[in-house]
Amino acid sequence: MSNHSQNPEMSKDFIDSMGLGKTNQFPRGSIHATDEGELKLAVGTQNDKVIIHFGTPVAWLGMYKEQAIELGKSIIEKAESL
Repeated sequence: MSNHSQNPEMSKDFIDSMGLGKTNQFPRGSIHATDEGELKLAVGTQNDKVIIHFGTPVAWLGMYKEQAIELGKSIIEKAESL
């Protein structure tokens, strides 16, 4: 099915260069008591797989309709490039 890791240290240089992970900001407000704020992520490819990198361990992800559509399109674009 898929692969995953809870250890962001595996690719610390990538995380740092892309500015991924928590920003500690809430640009459009909080959506839940456990909300930790904005999260910058990246979608790419590696070893014939689509990789979604969060830059930090993530238990849940919430986004607005437009953001979900953008993420979906990005995943499809990367998958089709393989």
